[in-house]
Amino acid sequence: MAQAAAEAMPPRLRPFVGSVAWPVARRVRRTVGFVSMRRARGPLKEAKALYDAGRISEAFETLRTVERWAFTKRRLAYYEGEVAAISPNPIPPGPTVEIGPRVENRVLHMVTNALPYTQAGYTVRTHRIVTAQKAAGLDPHVVTSWGWPMLQGHTAVEPREEIDGIPYHRLLPHGEVPLHAQGRLVRGAEDVTALVAELRPQVLHAATDHRNGNVAMAVRERTGTPFVYEVRGFLEETWASRDPARVGTERHKLQRECEAHLMRSADAVVTLAETMATEIVERGVPRERIFLAPNAVDDSLLTAEYDGAAFRAAHGIGADEVVVGSVSSIVGYEGFATLLDAAAVLRDRGVPIRVLIVGDGAERENLLKQVARLGLRDRALLPGRVGPEEALQAQAALDIFVCPRVDVRVTRLVTPLKPVEAMALGKPVVLSDLPALAELLGGSDAGRLVPPEDPEALADALAALREDPKRRAEMGEAGRAEVAAKRTWSRIAETYRDVYRFVAKR
Repeated sequence: MAQAAAEAMPPRLRPFVGSVAWPVARRVRRTVGFVSMRRARGPLKEAKALYDAGRISEAFETLRTVERWAFTKRRLAYYEGEVAAISPNPIPPGPTVEIGPRVENRVLHMVTNALPYTQAGYTVRTHRIVTAQKAAGLDPHVVTSWGWPMLQGHTAVEPREEIDGIPYHRLLPHGEVPLHAQGRLVRGAEDVTALVAELRPQVLHAATDHRNGNVAMAVRERTGTPFVYEVRGFLEETWASRDPARVGTERHKLQRECEAHLMRSADAVVTLAETMATEIVERGVPRERIFLAPNAVDDSLLTAEYDGAAFRAAHGIGADEVVVGSVSSIVGYEGFATLLDAAAVLRDRGVPIRVLIVGDGAERENLLKQVARLGLRDRALLPGRVGPEEALQAQAALDIFVCPRVDVRVTRLVTPLKPVEAMALGKPVVLSDLPALAELLGGSDAGRLVPPEDPEALADALAALREDPKRRAEMGEAGRAEVAAKRTWSRIAETYRDVYRFVAKR
Protein backbone atom coordinates (compact mmCIF):
# COMPACT_ATOMS: atom_id res chain seq x y z
CA MET A 1 0.00 0.00 0.00
CA ALA A 2 2.78 2.39 0.94
CA GLN A 3 4.64 1.57 -2.28
CA ALA A 4 1.53 2.32 -4.39
CA ALA A 5 1.01 5.58 -2.51
CA ALA A 6 4.65 6.51 -3.06
CA GLU A 7 4.41 5.91 -6.80
CA ALA A 8 1.36 8.20 -6.98
CA MET A 9 3.17 11.03 -5.15
CA PRO A 10 5.33 13.73 -6.68
CA PRO A 11 9.00 12.60 -6.39
CA ARG A 12 9.84 15.22 -3.76
CA LEU A 13 7.20 13.77 -1.38
CA ARG A 14 7.89 10.04 -1.82
CA PRO A 15 10.45 9.78 1.06
CA PHE A 16 7.69 10.69 3.53
CA VAL A 17 5.41 7.71 2.73
CA GLY A 18 5.03 5.49 5.82
CA SER A 19 6.91 7.86 8.08
CA VAL A 20 5.58 9.84 10.99
CA ALA A 21 5.63 12.82 8.67
CA TRP A 22 3.16 11.13 6.26
CA PRO A 23 0.06 13.15 7.44
CA VAL A 24 2.01 16.35 6.81
CA ALA A 25 3.07 15.06 3.39
CA ARG A 26 -0.55 14.30 2.50
CA ARG A 27 -1.51 17.86 3.39
CA VAL A 28 1.35 19.09 1.22
CA ARG A 29 0.05 16.90 -1.61
CA ARG A 30 -3.44 18.35 -1.29
CA THR A 31 -1.92 21.83 -1.31
CA VAL A 32 0.14 21.00 -4.41
CA GLY A 33 -3.04 19.69 -6.12
CA PHE A 34 -4.93 22.85 -5.19
CA VAL A 35 -2.16 25.06 -6.53
CA SER A 36 -2.02 22.95 -9.72
CA MET A 37 -5.76 23.39 -10.25
CA ARG A 38 -5.42 27.14 -9.73
CA ARG A 39 -2.59 27.31 -12.27
CA ALA A 40 -4.58 25.26 -14.79
CA ARG A 41 -7.86 27.14 -14.32
CA GLY A 42 -6.88 29.98 -16.65
CA PRO A 43 -5.74 27.75 -19.54
CA LEU A 44 -8.80 25.51 -19.08
CA LYS A 45 -11.14 28.47 -19.31
CA GLU A 46 -9.27 29.90 -22.28
CA ALA A 47 -9.28 26.53 -24.08
CA LYS A 48 -13.02 26.16 -23.59
CA ALA A 49 -13.66 29.61 -25.03
CA LEU A 50 -11.47 28.81 -28.04
CA TYR A 51 -13.09 25.42 -28.58
CA ASP A 52 -16.62 26.85 -28.31
CA ALA A 53 -15.63 29.52 -30.85
CA GLY A 54 -14.51 26.82 -33.30
CA ARG A 55 -10.77 27.50 -32.98
CA ILE A 56 -9.88 23.89 -32.33
CA SER A 57 -6.09 23.88 -32.86
CA GLU A 58 -5.65 26.90 -30.57
CA ALA A 59 -7.74 25.18 -27.90
CA PHE A 60 -5.52 22.09 -28.08
CA GLU A 61 -2.33 24.16 -27.94
CA THR A 62 -3.61 25.96 -24.84
CA LEU A 63 -4.50 22.73 -23.06
CA ARG A 64 -1.14 21.16 -23.83
CA THR A 65 0.60 23.86 -21.81
CA VAL A 66 -0.96 22.24 -18.70
CA GLU A 67 -1.22 18.66 -20.02
CA ARG A 68 0.83 17.17 -17.17
CA TRP A 69 -2.19 17.25 -14.84
CA ALA A 70 -4.80 14.48 -14.98
CA PHE A 71 -7.81 16.77 -15.14
CA THR A 72 -6.43 18.61 -18.17
CA LYS A 73 -5.61 15.29 -19.87
CA ARG A 74 -9.26 14.32 -19.46
CA ARG A 75 -10.40 17.59 -21.03
CA LEU A 76 -7.97 17.11 -23.90
CA ALA A 77 -9.21 13.54 -24.47
CA TYR A 78 -12.79 14.80 -24.50
CA TYR A 79 -12.07 17.45 -27.12
CA GLU A 80 -10.09 14.98 -29.24
CA GLY A 81 -13.03 12.56 -29.22
CA GLU A 82 -15.52 15.29 -30.09
CA VAL A 83 -13.38 16.44 -33.02
CA ALA A 84 -12.88 12.85 -34.20
CA ALA A 85 -16.69 12.51 -34.36
CA ILE A 86 -16.85 15.23 -37.04
CA SER A 87 -13.76 14.02 -38.91
CA PRO A 88 -13.81 11.52 -41.81
CA ASN A 89 -14.72 7.93 -40.93
CA PRO A 90 -15.06 8.25 -37.13
CA ILE A 91 -16.29 4.64 -36.78
CA PRO A 92 -13.74 1.87 -37.47
CA PRO A 93 -14.80 -0.97 -39.82
CA GLY A 94 -16.67 -3.78 -38.12
CA PRO A 95 -17.38 -7.41 -38.94
CA THR A 96 -19.87 -8.22 -41.67
CA VAL A 97 -23.19 -9.49 -40.32
CA GLU A 98 -25.42 -11.80 -42.33
CA ILE A 99 -29.02 -10.57 -42.42
CA GLY A 100 -31.89 -12.96 -43.13
CA PRO A 101 -34.68 -12.26 -45.62
CA ARG A 102 -35.67 -8.61 -45.43
CA VAL A 103 -39.10 -7.71 -44.11
CA GLU A 104 -41.06 -6.16 -46.95
CA ASN A 105 -41.60 -2.37 -46.66
CA ARG A 106 -39.81 -2.21 -43.31
CA VAL A 107 -37.79 0.98 -42.73
CA LEU A 108 -35.59 1.80 -39.74
CA HIS A 109 -35.54 5.55 -39.04
CA MET A 110 -32.44 6.69 -37.15
CA VAL A 111 -32.92 9.95 -35.24
CA THR A 112 -31.18 11.92 -32.51
CA ASN A 113 -34.15 12.19 -30.11
CA ALA A 114 -37.87 11.59 -30.20
CA LEU A 115 -41.26 11.81 -28.54
CA PRO A 116 -42.37 11.66 -25.79
CA TYR A 117 -39.18 12.83 -24.04
CA THR A 118 -38.42 15.71 -26.42
CA GLN A 119 -41.18 17.88 -27.90
CA ALA A 120 -39.71 19.91 -30.77
CA GLY A 121 -40.07 20.45 -34.49
CA TYR A 122 -37.52 17.69 -35.17
CA THR A 123 -39.34 15.06 -33.10
CA VAL A 124 -42.78 16.08 -34.37
CA ARG A 125 -41.60 15.80 -37.98
CA THR A 126 -40.23 12.31 -37.29
CA HIS A 127 -43.52 11.15 -35.84
CA ARG A 128 -45.58 12.69 -38.63
CA ILE A 129 -43.38 10.95 -41.22
CA VAL A 130 -43.65 7.52 -39.66
CA THR A 131 -47.39 7.68 -38.95
CA ALA A 132 -48.01 8.78 -42.56
CA GLN A 133 -45.78 5.98 -43.81
CA LYS A 134 -47.66 3.44 -41.73
CA ALA A 135 -50.98 4.71 -43.11
CA ALA A 136 -49.53 4.33 -46.62
CA GLY A 137 -48.69 0.66 -46.03
CA LEU A 138 -45.02 0.92 -45.03
CA ASP A 139 -43.64 -0.63 -41.84
CA PRO A 140 -41.60 2.09 -40.09
CA HIS A 141 -39.57 1.63 -36.91
CA VAL A 142 -37.63 4.38 -35.10
CA VAL A 143 -34.36 4.11 -33.17
CA THR A 144 -32.86 6.98 -31.19
CA SER A 145 -29.17 7.74 -30.66
CA TRP A 146 -27.03 5.67 -28.31
CA GLY A 147 -27.69 6.41 -24.63
CA TRP A 148 -30.63 8.74 -25.25
CA PRO A 149 -32.66 9.68 -23.19
CA MET A 150 -30.99 8.05 -20.16
CA LEU A 151 -27.83 10.16 -20.54
CA GLN A 152 -30.08 13.24 -20.45
CA GLY A 153 -31.38 12.30 -17.00
CA HIS A 154 -34.50 10.27 -17.79
CA THR A 155 -35.03 7.09 -15.79
CA ALA A 156 -37.24 4.02 -16.13
CA VAL A 157 -36.93 4.08 -19.93
CA GLU A 158 -37.94 0.91 -21.76
CA PRO A 159 -35.82 -0.36 -24.67
CA ARG A 160 -38.95 -0.45 -26.85
CA GLU A 161 -42.26 1.37 -26.71
CA GLU A 162 -45.07 2.05 -29.14
CA ILE A 163 -46.43 5.52 -29.85
CA ASP A 164 -49.55 5.58 -32.04
CA GLY A 165 -48.69 2.07 -33.18
CA ILE A 166 -45.10 2.97 -34.18
CA PRO A 167 -42.30 0.98 -32.49
CA TYR A 168 -39.65 3.27 -30.97
CA HIS A 169 -36.38 1.56 -29.98
CA ARG A 170 -33.97 3.04 -27.40
CA LEU A 171 -30.28 2.14 -27.34
CA LEU A 172 -29.96 2.25 -23.56
CA PRO A 173 -26.45 2.74 -22.16
CA HIS A 174 -24.66 -0.38 -20.97
CA GLY A 175 -21.14 -1.03 -19.81
CA GLU A 176 -18.77 1.89 -19.52
CA VAL A 177 -20.30 5.08 -20.93
CA PRO A 178 -17.90 6.74 -23.40
CA LEU A 179 -16.65 10.17 -22.43
CA HIS A 180 -17.01 11.71 -25.87
CA ALA A 181 -19.11 11.62 -29.05
CA GLN A 182 -16.83 9.33 -31.06
CA GLY A 183 -17.08 6.63 -28.41
CA ARG A 184 -20.87 6.86 -28.45
CA LEU A 185 -20.88 6.61 -32.27
CA VAL A 186 -18.87 3.40 -32.09
CA ARG A 187 -21.25 1.94 -29.52
CA GLY A 188 -24.22 3.12 -31.55
CA ALA A 189 -22.96 1.34 -34.67
CA GLU A 190 -22.60 -1.91 -32.71
CA ASP A 191 -26.10 -1.71 -31.24
CA VAL A 192 -27.85 -0.59 -34.43
CA THR A 193 -26.15 -3.45 -36.29
CA ALA A 194 -27.66 -5.87 -33.77
CA LEU A 195 -31.05 -4.19 -34.15
CA VAL A 196 -30.88 -4.47 -37.95
CA ALA A 197 -30.10 -8.19 -37.60
CA GLU A 198 -33.24 -8.51 -35.48
CA LEU A 199 -35.63 -6.28 -37.50
CA ARG A 200 -34.24 -7.01 -41.02
CA PRO A 201 -35.33 -3.67 -42.57
CA GLN A 202 -35.02 -2.99 -46.29
CA VAL A 203 -33.78 0.57 -45.76
CA LEU A 204 -31.94 2.67 -43.15
CA HIS A 205 -33.32 6.23 -43.05
CA ALA A 206 -31.09 8.55 -41.00
CA ALA A 207 -32.04 12.14 -40.23
CA THR A 208 -29.41 14.81 -39.74
CA ASP A 209 -27.05 15.33 -38.15
CA HIS A 210 -23.78 13.48 -38.79
CA ARG A 211 -24.10 11.35 -35.66
CA ASN A 212 -27.02 9.45 -37.15
CA GLY A 213 -25.54 9.56 -40.64
CA ASN A 214 -22.18 8.10 -39.64
CA VAL A 215 -23.81 5.28 -37.67
CA ALA A 216 -26.09 4.51 -40.63
CA MET A 217 -23.14 4.46 -43.03
CA ALA A 218 -21.19 2.10 -40.75
CA VAL A 219 -24.21 -0.19 -40.40
CA ARG A 220 -24.69 -0.21 -44.18
CA GLU A 221 -21.11 -1.45 -44.60
CA ARG A 222 -21.67 -4.20 -42.01
CA THR A 223 -25.13 -5.36 -43.10
CA GLY A 224 -25.56 -4.32 -46.72
CA THR A 225 -28.65 -2.23 -45.90
CA PRO A 226 -29.16 0.81 -48.17
CA PHE A 227 -28.81 4.18 -46.46
CA VAL A 228 -30.99 7.25 -47.06
CA TYR A 229 -29.83 10.55 -45.50
CA GLU A 230 -32.50 13.12 -44.69
CA VAL A 231 -31.05 16.62 -44.54
CA ARG A 232 -33.37 18.65 -42.31
CA GLY A 233 -30.90 21.46 -41.84
CA PHE A 234 -27.25 22.39 -42.16
CA LEU A 235 -25.62 21.84 -38.79
CA GLU A 236 -22.67 24.15 -39.33
CA GLU A 237 -24.88 27.02 -40.49
CA THR A 238 -27.19 26.74 -37.50
CA TRP A 239 -24.13 26.71 -35.20
CA ALA A 240 -22.56 29.69 -36.98
CA SER A 241 -25.81 31.69 -36.91
CA ARG A 242 -25.32 32.24 -33.16
CA ASP A 243 -22.07 34.16 -33.75
CA PRO A 244 -20.85 35.43 -37.14
CA ALA A 245 -17.25 35.06 -35.97
CA ARG A 246 -17.70 31.28 -36.15
CA VAL A 247 -18.00 31.29 -39.94
CA GLY A 248 -14.88 29.84 -41.56
CA THR A 249 -13.41 28.45 -38.35
CA GLU A 250 -11.94 24.94 -38.16
CA ARG A 251 -15.07 23.56 -36.53
CA HIS A 252 -17.34 25.21 -39.10
CA LYS A 253 -15.31 23.69 -41.95
CA LEU A 254 -15.09 20.27 -40.32
CA GLN A 255 -18.83 20.10 -39.69
CA ARG A 256 -19.59 21.22 -43.24
CA GLU A 257 -17.30 18.64 -44.83
CA CYS A 258 -18.52 15.89 -42.51
CA GLU A 259 -22.14 16.53 -43.52
CA ALA A 260 -21.19 16.86 -47.20
CA HIS A 261 -19.33 13.54 -47.08
CA LEU A 262 -22.44 11.81 -45.73
CA MET A 263 -24.64 13.40 -48.40
CA ARG A 264 -22.28 12.17 -51.13
CA SER A 265 -22.01 8.71 -49.58
CA ALA A 266 -25.74 8.04 -49.07
CA ASP A 267 -27.70 5.97 -51.57
CA ALA A 268 -30.22 8.83 -51.73
CA VAL A 269 -30.71 12.20 -50.05
CA VAL A 270 -34.03 13.65 -48.88
CA THR A 271 -34.39 17.32 -48.02
CA LEU A 272 -37.06 19.93 -47.30
CA ALA A 273 -36.87 22.50 -50.08
CA GLU A 274 -35.41 23.32 -53.48
CA THR A 275 -33.14 25.90 -51.83
CA MET A 276 -31.65 23.10 -49.75
CA ALA A 277 -31.41 20.76 -52.74
CA THR A 278 -29.40 23.41 -54.61
CA GLU A 279 -26.97 23.64 -51.70
CA ILE A 280 -26.64 19.84 -51.58
CA VAL A 281 -25.85 19.74 -55.31
CA GLU A 282 -23.10 22.29 -54.66
CA ARG A 283 -21.67 19.85 -52.14
CA GLY A 284 -21.23 17.21 -54.82
CA VAL A 285 -24.48 15.21 -54.84
CA PRO A 286 -26.09 14.56 -58.25
CA ARG A 287 -29.55 16.17 -58.46
CA GLU A 288 -31.15 12.87 -59.49
CA ARG A 289 -30.25 11.38 -56.11
CA ILE A 290 -32.02 14.18 -54.20
CA PHE A 291 -35.73 14.00 -53.31
CA LEU A 292 -37.91 16.72 -51.76
CA ALA A 293 -40.06 15.92 -48.73
CA PRO A 294 -41.07 19.38 -47.51
CA ASN A 295 -42.42 20.31 -44.12
CA ALA A 296 -46.03 19.25 -44.16
CA VAL A 297 -49.16 18.87 -42.02
CA ASP A 298 -51.69 16.17 -41.30
CA ASP A 299 -54.50 16.21 -43.84
CA SER A 300 -56.94 16.70 -40.96
CA LEU A 301 -55.43 20.12 -40.15
CA LEU A 302 -56.93 21.52 -43.36
CA THR A 303 -60.43 21.12 -41.94
CA ALA A 304 -59.69 21.27 -38.21
CA GLU A 305 -61.07 24.00 -35.98
CA TYR A 306 -59.16 25.09 -32.91
CA ASP A 307 -60.58 27.36 -30.24
CA GLY A 308 -58.56 30.49 -30.83
CA ALA A 309 -61.22 32.54 -29.04
CA ALA A 310 -60.63 30.57 -25.84
CA PHE A 311 -56.87 31.16 -26.11
CA ARG A 312 -57.49 34.88 -26.57
CA ALA A 313 -59.82 35.03 -23.59
CA ALA A 314 -57.39 33.10 -21.39
CA HIS A 315 -54.65 35.66 -22.16
CA GLY A 316 -56.72 38.82 -21.95
CA ILE A 317 -56.93 39.49 -25.70
CA GLY A 318 -60.14 41.12 -26.87
CA ALA A 319 -62.29 39.46 -29.52
CA ASP A 320 -62.11 42.56 -31.75
CA GLU A 321 -58.32 43.05 -31.52
CA VAL A 322 -56.19 42.29 -34.58
CA VAL A 323 -53.45 39.92 -33.42
CA VAL A 324 -50.18 39.37 -35.28
CA GLY A 325 -47.36 37.07 -34.31
CA SER A 326 -46.01 33.56 -34.29
CA VAL A 327 -45.72 30.22 -32.51
CA SER A 328 -42.07 29.23 -32.63
CA SER A 329 -38.83 28.47 -30.87
CA ILE A 330 -37.53 31.86 -29.80
CA VAL A 331 -33.99 32.09 -31.09
CA GLY A 332 -32.11 35.02 -32.57
CA TYR A 333 -32.46 34.21 -36.24
CA GLU A 334 -36.27 34.07 -36.02
CA GLY A 335 -36.15 37.89 -36.02
CA PHE A 336 -38.83 38.63 -33.45
CA ALA A 337 -36.94 41.75 -32.37
CA THR A 338 -37.88 43.18 -35.79
CA LEU A 339 -41.54 42.37 -35.13
CA LEU A 340 -41.44 44.21 -31.81
CA ASP A 341 -39.78 47.21 -33.45
CA ALA A 342 -42.55 47.16 -36.08
CA ALA A 343 -45.14 47.10 -33.28
CA ALA A 344 -43.56 50.24 -31.84
CA VAL A 345 -43.72 51.88 -35.27
CA LEU A 346 -47.41 51.02 -35.54
CA ARG A 347 -48.09 52.38 -32.07
CA ASP A 348 -46.41 55.64 -32.98
CA ARG A 349 -48.57 55.80 -36.10
CA GLY A 350 -51.69 55.26 -34.01
CA VAL A 351 -52.44 51.83 -35.52
CA PRO A 352 -53.88 49.48 -32.87
CA ILE A 353 -52.43 46.00 -33.11
CA ARG A 354 -51.60 43.19 -30.63
CA VAL A 355 -48.45 41.08 -30.85
CA LEU A 356 -48.50 37.45 -29.67
CA ILE A 357 -45.26 35.41 -29.68
CA VAL A 358 -45.78 31.93 -28.22
CA GLY A 359 -42.82 29.70 -27.40
CA ASP A 360 -39.55 29.63 -25.51
CA GLY A 361 -35.86 29.79 -26.27
CA ALA A 362 -32.60 31.60 -25.67
CA GLU A 363 -33.86 34.91 -27.04
CA ARG A 364 -37.08 35.20 -25.01
CA GLU A 365 -35.53 37.11 -22.10
CA ASN A 366 -34.03 39.66 -24.50
CA LEU A 367 -37.43 40.10 -26.16
CA LEU A 368 -39.08 40.71 -22.78
CA LYS A 369 -36.49 43.39 -22.07
CA GLN A 370 -37.17 44.90 -25.48
CA VAL A 371 -40.91 44.98 -24.73
CA ALA A 372 -40.18 46.93 -21.54
CA ARG A 373 -37.71 49.26 -23.24
CA LEU A 374 -40.14 50.09 -26.07
CA GLY A 375 -43.10 50.49 -23.70
CA LEU A 376 -45.07 47.70 -25.38
CA ARG A 377 -46.36 45.86 -22.32
CA ASP A 378 -49.97 46.66 -23.28
CA ARG A 379 -49.40 45.53 -26.88
CA ALA A 380 -47.02 42.53 -26.78
CA LEU A 381 -47.64 39.19 -25.10
CA LEU A 382 -45.02 36.41 -24.74
CA PRO A 383 -46.67 33.65 -22.67
CA GLY A 384 -43.82 31.14 -23.06
CA ARG A 385 -43.92 27.46 -23.97
CA VAL A 386 -47.26 25.69 -24.41
CA GLY A 387 -48.25 22.12 -25.28
CA PRO A 388 -48.90 20.91 -28.85
CA GLU A 389 -52.68 21.32 -28.70
CA GLU A 390 -52.47 24.76 -27.12
CA ALA A 391 -49.88 25.75 -29.75
CA LEU A 392 -52.48 25.11 -32.45
CA GLN A 393 -55.01 27.10 -30.44
CA ALA A 394 -52.48 29.93 -30.40
CA GLN A 395 -52.12 29.68 -34.17
CA ALA A 396 -55.90 29.92 -34.48
CA ALA A 397 -55.89 33.00 -32.22
CA LEU A 398 -53.74 34.93 -34.72
CA ASP A 399 -55.20 37.11 -37.45
CA ILE A 400 -51.85 37.36 -39.27
CA PHE A 401 -48.96 34.91 -38.91
CA VAL A 402 -45.54 36.60 -39.07
CA CYS A 403 -42.20 34.93 -39.77
CA PRO A 404 -39.69 37.84 -39.66
CA ARG A 405 -36.48 35.79 -39.94
CA VAL A 406 -33.18 37.65 -40.22
CA ASP A 407 -31.00 37.31 -43.30
CA VAL A 408 -28.34 34.74 -42.45
CA ARG A 409 -27.22 31.71 -44.39
CA VAL A 410 -29.29 29.19 -42.43
CA THR A 411 -32.54 31.14 -42.90
CA ARG A 412 -31.90 31.53 -46.63
CA LEU A 413 -31.57 27.76 -46.96
CA VAL A 414 -33.91 26.08 -44.46
CA THR A 415 -37.72 26.22 -44.42
CA PRO A 416 -39.61 26.26 -41.10
CA LEU A 417 -42.77 24.26 -40.32
CA LYS A 418 -44.90 26.78 -38.45
CA PRO A 419 -45.81 28.97 -41.46
CA VAL A 420 -47.05 25.81 -43.19
CA GLU A 421 -49.31 25.05 -40.21
CA ALA A 422 -50.59 28.63 -40.26
CA MET A 423 -51.39 28.38 -43.99
CA ALA A 424 -53.22 25.07 -43.41
CA LEU A 425 -55.35 26.81 -40.79
CA GLY A 426 -56.24 29.52 -43.29
CA LYS A 427 -54.07 32.28 -41.85
CA PRO A 428 -52.46 34.92 -44.07
CA VAL A 429 -48.69 34.95 -43.62
CA VAL A 430 -46.14 37.76 -43.73
CA LEU A 431 -42.65 36.45 -44.30
CA SER A 432 -39.14 37.82 -44.65
CA ASP A 433 -38.18 37.89 -48.33
CA LEU A 434 -35.68 35.03 -48.19
CA PRO A 435 -35.41 32.17 -50.72
CA ALA A 436 -36.50 29.41 -48.34
CA LEU A 437 -39.54 31.40 -47.14
CA ALA A 438 -40.54 32.57 -50.61
CA GLU A 439 -40.56 28.92 -51.67
CA LEU A 440 -43.27 28.19 -49.08
CA LEU A 441 -45.70 30.40 -51.00
CA GLY A 442 -45.13 28.49 -54.24
CA GLY A 443 -46.12 31.49 -56.32
CA SER A 444 -49.53 31.68 -54.62
CA ASP A 445 -51.21 34.73 -53.06
CA ALA A 446 -51.05 33.19 -49.61
CA GLY A 447 -48.71 35.78 -48.13
CA ARG A 448 -46.66 38.93 -48.31
CA LEU A 449 -42.88 39.06 -48.51
CA VAL A 450 -41.07 41.96 -46.83
CA PRO A 451 -37.38 42.85 -46.62
CA PRO A 452 -35.77 41.14 -43.61
CA GLU A 453 -34.77 43.22 -40.58
CA ASP A 454 -36.82 46.21 -41.81
CA PRO A 455 -39.35 47.26 -39.12
CA GLU A 456 -40.86 50.03 -41.27
CA ALA A 457 -41.57 47.68 -44.19
CA LEU A 458 -43.02 45.07 -41.84
CA ALA A 459 -45.19 47.72 -40.18
CA ASP A 460 -46.46 48.82 -43.61
CA ALA A 461 -47.46 45.26 -44.55
CA LEU A 462 -49.20 44.62 -41.22
CA ALA A 463 -51.04 47.93 -41.29
CA ALA A 464 -52.35 47.28 -44.82
CA LEU A 465 -53.61 43.81 -43.90
CA ARG A 466 -55.08 45.05 -40.64
CA GLU A 467 -57.39 47.36 -42.61
CA ASP A 468 -58.39 44.71 -45.17
CA PRO A 469 -60.11 41.66 -43.60
CA LYS A 470 -61.39 40.55 -47.01
CA ARG A 471 -57.81 40.39 -48.33
CA ARG A 472 -56.73 38.46 -45.25
CA ALA A 473 -59.47 35.88 -45.86
CA GLU A 474 -58.47 35.50 -49.52
CA MET A 475 -54.83 35.01 -48.60
CA GLY A 476 -55.81 32.43 -45.98
CA GLU A 477 -57.79 30.40 -48.52
CA ALA A 478 -54.92 30.57 -51.02
CA GLY A 479 -52.55 29.27 -48.35
CA ARG A 480 -54.85 26.41 -47.45
CA ALA A 481 -55.06 25.41 -51.13
CA GLU A 482 -51.26 25.56 -51.52
CA VAL A 483 -50.77 23.25 -48.53
CA ALA A 484 -53.49 20.84 -49.69
CA ALA A 485 -51.83 20.56 -53.11
CA LYS A 486 -48.22 20.06 -52.00
CA ARG A 487 -47.69 19.79 -48.26
CA THR A 488 -49.76 17.08 -46.60
CA TRP A 489 -48.16 14.04 -45.01
CA SER A 490 -50.21 11.65 -47.13
CA ARG A 491 -48.58 13.15 -50.24
CA ILE A 492 -45.13 13.15 -48.64
CA ALA A 493 -45.49 9.45 -47.70
CA GLU A 494 -45.69 8.63 -51.42
CA THR A 495 -42.47 10.56 -51.98
CA TYR A 496 -40.74 8.38 -49.38
CA ARG A 497 -42.04 5.26 -51.10
CA ASP A 498 -40.43 6.53 -54.33
CA VAL A 499 -37.15 7.13 -52.47
CA TYR A 500 -37.08 3.58 -51.10
CA ARG A 501 -37.83 2.11 -54.54
CA PHE A 502 -34.97 4.19 -55.93
CA VAL A 503 -32.39 2.89 -53.45
CA ALA A 504 -33.62 -0.69 -53.86
CA LYS A 505 -32.62 -0.53 -57.54
CA ARG A 506 -29.11 0.81 -56.91
